[in-house]
Amino acid sequence: MKAVHVFTLCAAATLLGSSLAHGQDTPAQPMLNDSYFDRARTAEQQQVSLITVDQTTFKAAYEKAGRPKLVMLVGEPFSDMVSDWHMQRRVSVNAQATGTEGTFVPESQSVQVGVEQRSYDSPRRSGMLTGAQWDEYQRGYQSTLMQYGVRLVNRAVAMRLLDSEIRAESKRNPQDDNQRLEMDMLRKHTNLLLEVMPYRENKLNFEPIGYQITMTSLEDATLLADDRVAIPQGLMEYRAGAGGYNLQRPRQVAGVTAQPGGYEVIEEELELWAEQGELAAQATIQMLYDRYL
Repeated sequence: MKAVHVFTLCAAATLLGSSLAHGQDTPAQPMLNDSYFDRARTAEQQQVSLITVDQTTFKAAYEKAGRPKLVMLVGEPFSDMVSDWHMQRRVSVNAQATGTEGTFVPESQSVQVGVEQRSYDSPRRSGMLTGAQWDEYQRGYQSTLMQYGVRLVNRAVAMRLLDSEIRAESKRNPQDDNQRLEMDMLRKHTNLLLEVMPYRENKLNFEPIGYQITMTSLEDATLLADDRVAIPQGLMEYRAGAGGYNLQRPRQVAGVTAQPGGYEVIEEELELWAEQGELAAQATIQMLYDRYL
């Protein structure tokens, strides 16, 4: 009888151990690939950059090149007018004088008179952006260049200073011709001219406006770069509106204010144009490093 009880206990223990083993979950195996939504979320969270050179490397190359100053034309092309003054027409005057013989010698004379007119327009930026948008864009563009140590010339101030300098030294009035004054200013302050002009972009997942960046050497008028920079589309999210949900740029919550009908959330829109200016400046810095420094 004792042998039978021992056998029974051993069998029960074996069955209990087997049931416990089967009751444990199998460890989860790692996925072969990340899911589509994980990859999309990661891509959205990554900050877009159009520059590969780091600040330290760029600043070292910029210092080695003598820290050249730059003049920017943001939203407006460099004019090919040599002077504000131009001649529209010439007037020919034919005169003939006669007199009494012996007291006056008859003769004729032909005179040409040139009539010059001045045509000067204040700088006009492209109409693809409003004046406020261009100001925001230029702020983002300039701040990014200055972060990398680029020396920027204030074009308006430089022209006024040169005008004052010429009048003080030569007593002449140079502001009669702003085109020539601007060219004298460029030759004095910089060897490199940057032009940033917008264009329509139709690529998928890119902003509808891109920017064409032209870089010209003022030493020999050589064109160093003429590239179109497409701006990747910024982060979008579905937001509720009057007509339902649609894709919009995200906004930052600035605060909450009490209203008669409840509370109103105060949101700040992202500075879209300053962000585009920053990205265009990144592309400009890369061009400077690759083709000029």
